[in-house]
Amino acid sequence: MKIFLLGATGNSGGRLLAQALARGHSVTALVRNAAKLHAQIGGITPPGLTIVEAGLDDTAALAKAMTGHDVVINAAGHLVDGAVFPELVARVTRAAQTALGAGGRLWLFGGAGLLKVPGTDLLTLDLPKIPPVFEAHRTNLRTVAATTLDWSILCPGPIIDSDTGQPHAGLRIAIGEWPVDPPSALVRMLPKIALSLAFRNRLGEMTISYDDAALVILDNLAPGGPTSRQCVGVALPRGMKAHKAEVPS
Repeated sequence: MKIFLLGATGNSGGRLLAQALARGHSVTALVRNAAKLHAQIGGITPPGLTIVEAGLDDTAALAKAMTGHDVVINAAGHLVDGAVFPELVARVTRAAQTALGAGGRLWLFGGAGLLKVPGTDLLTLDLPKIPPVFEAHRTNLRTVAATTLDWSILCPGPIIDSDTGQPHAGLRIAIGEWPVDPPSALVRMLPKIALSLAFRNRLGEMTISYDDAALVILDNLAPGGPTSRQCVGVALPRGMKAHKAEVPS
């Protein structure tokens, strides 16, 4: 497939780039600093990679660069960027809608706050003690949901470096809800704070690596699949947990 990738010099984007090329995809990487990406890949542009140096502020220019690709993957931007992050996602989404048209494939990064608590109609973002910064993910969901794109949002917990440099086998995937064992019926009947505690207790299972994130996205590039227009939860194989503090990022 012809992939248009934004954010290839970042942690997630770098893993996406490496895995996509290893699978034989053609990748156009749009980056602000081409020299940084050249250094990252060892100074030699591998077969299948086209590097485009450009900013992310011009929607029309983004759409022109995206034209002719099968899928757009946005790994650029971060919650810590504040209001700039949803603004960037909105520009990328508008550009993808223009370039790819109805049914065009778009992958974004979100967070586990966009997932429902299993067995309930509650969104994790609406539980107590969820930091307000994560509301940006809800804004991004509303942005893409208003389009005719075939979008997917990857919604893990924290993302960390892999201690092996490889993705895990047996990752658990869920559509629209936590990809881990649901809270008990008793917990679901208790006040929302109990569900918030249950979420925190399971967050280690939903802490995946950048390599894991790339694997899930690249395994689900095709349009019209089970992840189409869905938030996608990801967890480590059953019995495994990780914590952001354990692995330097």
